[in-house]
Amino acid sequence: MKKATLIFWLIIILSLGISGLTACASGDDDDDEAADADDDGDDDSDDDDGADNSCGINYSADTGRDGSADECGNVDMINVDRLAHPDESDCAPAIQWHAGLAAVALAHSKDMCDRDFFDHVNLDGDSPFDRMDDAGVNYVAAGENIAWGMGYTVQNLQDAFMNEPECELNHRSNILARDFTHVGVGIYDCPDGSFYLTQDFGTFSFDDIRSDSHDYCPNFEQ
Repeated sequence: MKKATLIFWLIIILSLGISGLTACASGDDDDDEAADADDDGDDDSDDDDGADNSCGINYSADTGRDGSADECGNVDMINVDRLAHPDESDCAPAIQWHAGLAAVALAHSKDMCDRDFFDHVNLDGDSPFDRMDDAGVNYVAAGENIAWGMGYTVQNLQDAFMNEPECELNHRSNILARDFTHVGVGIYDCPDGSFYLTQDFGTFSFDDIRSDSHDYCPNFEQ
């Protein structure tokens, strides 16, 4: 029987190494944080790469990672969803891979499998933000989606996230959040054939926190 469970967490604040970590990053974390999508409306590639859209953002630009692992592919899925919902995302930037967030995400997915729980707060009482802080990830805004699946693919879980209501605080709003610039994905396969998926989102500059109104989702206004 196919089963899936989903849960999300979102917060905006002021203010690990693990075996099996997918090598999605093409550079170090400084490179990850500095990488920018081509948002001037120009398509520098001859390929149909997602630049021709109402936001004028190249959602298929180099997002700071390479490889064919599921974690890397999930970054592409997030950008496909941002491309497909420009009004709801309010032209959110193309999401970039972040190796530090990915390490935190994978550690949490593995921990949920190893200690048989499913929650953002682990059995030690640590929240996603505690785990990011402990790993030295210096975010100014962060959020987390987690899912557990048996007999599902990563795309199935991503679709389940996106099938949630618009303009509510949920997995979908984390995926489409205009203030999130980076993501790390951690997928851990359990011995019983199920897997845990963690998406940790982050923003690293107050300049990326928008203060203009969100007309499509007015409840998300700063």
